[in-house]
Amino acid sequence: MTNIIIMPDHIHLLVTILPNESGRPMGAPTIPNIINKFKGYVTKRIGFPVWQKLYYDHIIRDEEDYNTKWEYIENNPTAWYDRNKI
Repeated sequence: MTNIIIMPDHIHLLVTILPNESGRPMGAPTIPNIINKFKGYVTKRIGFPVWQKLYYDHIIRDEEDYNTKWEYIENNPTAWYDRNKI
């Protein structure tokens, strides 16, 4: 499961790594692996790279942490607009 907000100059992703039938994550994905595949897919689709090399990641540990991060992401489009006055 992934939640995504696309901004004019960046994106926000909340990625959930779900276990397989045995209760283990399939292929033990890592955050760098997920980001690398996502960036590669988008670059291949549009035909040129658009990504910065760095990114910020954070492992969400509980429901309160999730709610805090999601509130920030949900409000980010309005905050970005207010900062940039487009």
